[in-house]
Amino acid sequence: MVCEHRTKLGTPTAMTQNPHNAIIHLGHNNGTVTLWSPNMSTPLVKMFTHKGPVQSISIDRGGKYMVSAGADYRVRIFDIRNYREVHSYYTQRPANEVAVSEMGLLGIGWGGHVSVWKDALKTKQQSPYMNHLIPSSTISSLRFCPFDDVLGVGHSGGFTSLIIPGAGEPNFDAREANPYQTTQQRRETEVRSLLDKLQPEMISLDPEFIGNMDLRSKDTKMKEIQEGRPMQEESGEVKNKMRGKNSAMKRHLRKKAKNVIDERRLKREELIKKQKEEREKLTKGEETKLPPVLANFK
Repeated sequence: MVCEHRTKLGTPTAMTQNPHNAIIHLGHNNGTVTLWSPNMSTPLVKMFTHKGPVQSISIDRGGKYMVSAGADYRVRIFDIRNYREVHSYYTQRPANEVAVSEMGLLGIGWGGHVSVWKDALKTKQQSPYMNHLIPSSTISSLRFCPFDDVLGVGHSGGFTSLIIPGAGEPNFDAREANPYQTTQQRRETEVRSLLDKLQPEMISLDPEFIGNMDLRSKDTKMKEIQEGRPMQEESGEVKNKMRGKNSAMKRHLRKKAKNVIDERRLKREELIKKQKEEREKLTKGEETKLPPVLANFK
């Protein structure tokens, strides 16, 4: 076992892995999606995605877009690079499963229906690419076959295989994945992948960070460690410096995604709530002190 984390959010309702950076995405009953890595005991990012339990999560091959289905009759597409919602689709019944193919086709299973949307991640489409109905059944799982135009559908009545033109990657890279490899080639590939395997501690949100050089001086690093803020330049953390009405910090806060739940935002909300309660207590005390004639002019 590499690690074991407590989510403290109940039993997860959905889970998938980002193929780009190996981060685990978990969906919960309160409508949030949390991102986890083996080297952190707390979630890297916590996103509010739905107004109900998250039913299913899927991520495209490039690791740029996340598709989530919830019990609020919505299928939402998020840009993981800035954690913002791109657009959403309405379903007549809550979607049970979503899947993204290698070429970016989006498959949605709701009730006994399977709908496939083409180019649905970047731009919002008006109608689905293909529809299929499986009578007297409920869709439980969807999976696109790699390097092939086939969609596997699992439902309460069994299994159905559908042909979806344009779903699979036609021009594959044999060095990365070869669907026609022999037994000897597969054995060599397994040995090579074990030799090139990275440690779980190196899994992070930015996989391009591995191999970069830290150009800061030794004195700067020691000073940041003593002040309790190491790796501040790499993490991209913005300092709270006010520089007028249109400062860089205010622009950053305006552009920051509102659905990302971080510690700073929670502390600010708690402080505002406490101040509001104190004001209410003061106003109640003033009402008792003032005579009824002057209470209207308070």
